[in-house]
Amino acid sequence: MRNFGQWKYSVDRDATINAYCQTECGGADTCDCAFCRNFRVAREHVFPEAFLRLRDELGIDPLKDGEVYHYARLSPGRHDYGGWYHFIGTLDEKTGDIPVVQFGDGFTAWMDRASAPRLASLK
Repeated sequence: MRNFGQWKYSVDRDATINAYCQTECGGADTCDCAFCRNFRVAREHVFPEAFLRLRDELGIDPLKDGEVYHYARLSPGRHDYGGWYHFIGTLDEKTGDIPVVQFGDGFTAWMDRASAPRLASLK
């Protein structure tokens, strides 16, 4: 069992990698709206290193989001996005109501049981 913030979870990294290999692209790559196009350009430059390591530990393909959405333009060249990445495993313990984990510079993440749009190979 692993910890992420106040969550305790288990991951099947190999099954997650295999599921990602079964799909060609993520949600942002299937949409041609301005927000998804912007995310595709920025995604390799905006994630904190600790979040990149977490995605790797979980077996998540960084180019294959389940869904990405735009909240707001914060200032010129700075936007607030949300989105979902999924992995195969179990959420064994969750304390509180969506306890957010801070990664710095306004970047937050949390875990929950799958309910958001996800890639077909991860359903």
